[in-house]
Amino acid sequence: MLEMDLLLGSFLEERFSSLTPAQAEAFVVLADMEDLELWPLVNGSVQCQDPVQAEVVAMLHDVRVK
Repeated sequence: MLEMDLLLGSFLEERFSSLTPAQAEAFVVLADMEDLELWPLVNGSVQCQDPVQAEVVAMLHDVRVK
């Protein structure tokens, strides 16, 4: 999904370097998900069960896609 690719790419550029090691690991897990699994987490229709992944998803909401 192009939207997810753009969002994740922008996140990498803007925020990844400031993540804690646990958040960076959670981002990798999220980025490895299929778009159809990740999109509901990002759009809020499904809640993250993992609290660190939820932190990263919340950060994804603040990213501006270029």
